[in-house]
Amino acid sequence: MTWSTLRSKQPRVADILSGTLRNDRLAHAYLFSGPKGTLKKEIATHLAKSLFCLEATHDACGQCMNCLRIDSGNHPNVYAIAPDGQSIKIDQVRELRNEMKKRSVEQTEHKVYILEHVDKMTVQAANSLLKFLEEPPRGVVAILTTENIHAILPTILSRCITIPFAPLPAEEVALELQAEGVPAGIANVACQITTHLDGARQLSQSEWFAQLRTMVIQLGKEIKQRGTQALFTIQDQFQKNDKYKEELPLFLDLLILWLRDILYVQTGRQSRLVNIDQQDVLEGQALIWTQADILRGIQAAMETRNRIERNVNPQLALERLVLLLQEG
Repeated sequence: MTWSTLRSKQPRVADILSGTLRNDRLAHAYLFSGPKGTLKKEIATHLAKSLFCLEATHDACGQCMNCLRIDSGNHPNVYAIAPDGQSIKIDQVRELRNEMKKRSVEQTEHKVYILEHVDKMTVQAANSLLKFLEEPPRGVVAILTTENIHAILPTILSRCITIPFAPLPAEEVALELQAEGVPAGIANVACQITTHLDGARQLSQSEWFAQLRTMVIQLGKEIKQRGTQALFTIQDQFQKNDKYKEELPLFLDLLILWLRDILYVQTGRQSRLVNIDQQDVLEGQALIWTQADILRGIQAAMETRNRIERNVNPQLALERLVLLLQEG
């Protein structure tokens, strides 16, 4: 991992931090803010390695002794804290402050501490950290991370340079999954559901996710051939399987993606297909669906999902979807 490779995932963040290092304008405190799975911890670690790397200048080789020690959590000048249970406690911040005030055991200019989920600090811990941010020891760099910036004290925010992290591009998540051996079609669909790499990985590896997708593919074909019977077959499966019932919103998301892909085929935009491993099937279904039916189907699925989010009975919502698709 280098700033160059990170630029493909978080271009603005990589540009800001690599430029800061090159120009020797490192601040004493940063707040990395963004959704889960946007590489905040990874980039915080890379920034630390870039300060201590023995081989690279303003970057990290990832292979030298210092880079490896930071990766393993054994570098004496890099200190990381994560919530202890549900929160970061004052004793953790006190220990951090003591560590940062100690004289470095190595001849280095910097010491770095990384606080994950800083929004989960107790009030006492937050106040203790605030005092530390107000008068940081020379050479100490703080990197705080959060998924909920609104829960952080304004006084802490005012003492940090906030760097927002954008959701990862779906294409990047799909490529990561494919590199791990996930089939391209499954990877593409999973990263459309979530751009969080761990979440997409979990989806792509789950048997029920593949089963739901298969049900959607069958539904796309059979609704025009078997009419109401095909829809009630799907409904029956949801009623008999509690896991399917819990995942009805996911089924609807997959249905929307499938119908959208049929529309892409009909309009000559195959390059935008999500279910790329099913192009032949999509082309066949494009012959039996009208564009008007597809648009009505997408609208019906979206409305059904919204109704479920408003705590409407899932079975009733699915029955309503059956009737709406039947009318289409």
